[in-house]
Amino acid sequence: MVQVVPEQGASEGPVLTKPSKQAQWLGPKESAVRQHRQELKTKMKSNKVEEVKAARPRQTQCQQELDQVLERISKMPFRDNRGPLEDLYALHIPNCDKRGHYNIKQCKMSLHGQRGECWCVNPHTGRPIAAAPTVRGDPNCRQYFSEQDLELPEPEHI
Repeated sequence: MVQVVPEQGASEGPVLTKPSKQAQWLGPKESAVRQHRQELKTKMKSNKVEEVKAARPRQTQCQQELDQVLERISKMPFRDNRGPLEDLYALHIPNCDKRGHYNIKQCKMSLHGQRGECWCVNPHTGRPIAAAPTVRGDPNCRQYFSEQDLELPEPEHI
């Protein structure tokens, strides 16, 4: 494998050089990654670093609440190498659907082999449905909603 390297200031064309021993061991992916890093270093030196921040979609209320709970969990102290497990039971971890809205059935965690309590919520707000019971098991939340209630707009239209 011979690399073609253009010589600065030369008008005759590129100069052929032997690859370094280290470069011989790199696969195409590793070579591409190394080349990309080198390009970034060059851009940094010339202060031409491009903003690479991807536009993050706006989070739904359920996703925001879930992020806040996960942040609290990450800051919990570990006791006796067991981790924060016992403290987790006191937290409500929201159950979000694939579009980021609240699932209509929310439940606490199981404890000592016993199911956690479950209740029904409004999928838009996450607020409990007053007429629905809180039970250990399935409160059959669909009965409190019409099909139209359960049809949610796509997140970008909110």
